[in-house]
Amino acid sequence: MTIAATQAVSLVRPHSDTPGRRLTASRTPRGRRATSPAGTAAPPWASPRKLAIFGALPEGTRRAPSQAAWVHAVQAHPDVAALRADAHANLMRVVWVLARHADWTELVTRPTWAVLMDRTGLSRSTVAAWLAWLRRAGLLGTVTPGTTVRYRRGTACGLLDDGRGNEAAEYVLAVPAPAEDATTDRAEAERKPAETLAPAGRDRQGQAPASDPVEGTRTPSGPPSGGLSSRPSRAREAMPDSSDTGWWWSRAVTPATRRDSLAAAHRARNEDVTLRALSPRHVRSLLRPIFAEGGTLADALHMINHRPDGTEWPFAGMPRYVPGWVRHRLAAWLTEDGRLRPGVELPSRQKAAAAAKVADELAARRTQRAELETRRAADVTGHADRARALLAASPAAAAAMRRRSLGIAPRSRWLPPGSTS
Repeated sequence: MTIAATQAVSLVRPHSDTPGRRLTASRTPRGRRATSPAGTAAPPWASPRKLAIFGALPEGTRRAPSQAAWVHAVQAHPDVAALRADAHANLMRVVWVLARHADWTELVTRPTWAVLMDRTGLSRSTVAAWLAWLRRAGLLGTVTPGTTVRYRRGTACGLLDDGRGNEAAEYVLAVPAPAEDATTDRAEAERKPAETLAPAGRDRQGQAPASDPVEGTRTPSGPPSGGLSSRPSRAREAMPDSSDTGWWWSRAVTPATRRDSLAAAHRARNEDVTLRALSPRHVRSLLRPIFAEGGTLADALHMINHRPDGTEWPFAGMPRYVPGWVRHRLAAWLTEDGRLRPGVELPSRQKAAAAAKVADELAARRTQRAELETRRAADVTGHADRARALLAASPAAAAAMRRRSLGIAPRSRWLPPGSTS
């Protein structure tokens, strides 16, 4: 019998999703049995690497069995169905890059920012926003946060090199756990020591390590201002759900700053399908003359789709060159230097003028009615005299008035002559 056969032992290989199962035996690469401090065989899941992975899983989830299963879990999430088409496309770009860079055994992915932006074609802030969304949805767990020399504690804002370089963040792919798996995981967690299941990056007392990573949804885009300090830098926090629904801007408000114009351009892309072929900054550049003239977002959308006389432009399909298409339609409203053509007003001003005209007419009618009411109330005696004159001019009315003055009761016309009522 060979030495390899002598050292072979029967192993029960654990499933990747059930870290509580123990091996009957384990050996080190040199063939020696690995033992715990108590003298028993150390289970493979007790390694710091596995504890870091399982500690990073969100509550109520388990590690994905495969990359394809994780992609299907993301697509089946209820919130994904409510996303717009462009938001869904951006999310799936990030998801596929994370899945393709995941390890087949540990299901841990470690793409860098450069790889994510290059493979998805998205900006850094967009990628960061979707990573934050996946973490909030419980589909991604952070095993090791990424850090850089400049923003790492103890490096004096990058002046001191600790030899670690830039460390990319590691994420574990997570899927919702079935009810029975969640019950088993809770039972296993109660049996394990609390310090054994401490998540990666924290000690037994729950203290953060000396090197605090940058854990924001967006990473710093420039060097720190002010004096040199070794305190950890935190990235700006994203606005709640700003990536799911786009930037919101009121249709009836004129943008005053470049940031306001960019927010208005975001909403213009959301409401006009043709403008989605352009970037928000390109849309802002095309709509800048309208905003400079005091126009609102509603004015811009109306001017793109209507002529100055109020008729709609005929639909001829998707234009080949969207910027030229927008300039051609706005040329009916604006001159070459971006000013309104003579005799042309903004749609909002036209509506305001029409509303003011209607309000003036209603005010004039109310004034006329009030004058008539006052005149009628002041000439009650004259109205009574005129009524008596009209009655006296009628023979039947004059006879009735004479009978009333003599105290004769009026006779019913239904009674025969000579009868009394």
